[in-house]
Amino acid sequence: MQTIEFVSKAHDGVVDLPRELQGWNGKQVRVALLEAVNEAEKRKAMFKAATISTRGYRFNRDAANER
Repeated sequence: MQTIEFVSKAHDGVVDLPRELQGWNGKQVRVALLEAVNEAEKRKAMFKAATISTRGYRFNRDAANER
């Protein structure tokens, strides 16, 4: 099975094929839809949710490596 990825915009229940893939018209295909998410916004939100205050924290390497 050949896998091809492209970006398109769905409208009225239709996803348009790019010009270079028009040869696929009429063929039975398997489709997986993934919502395009702006990666910068995704990362920003992820870091905002994981914010912690380290003010006054003293790191002790020996204590961290004790077993």
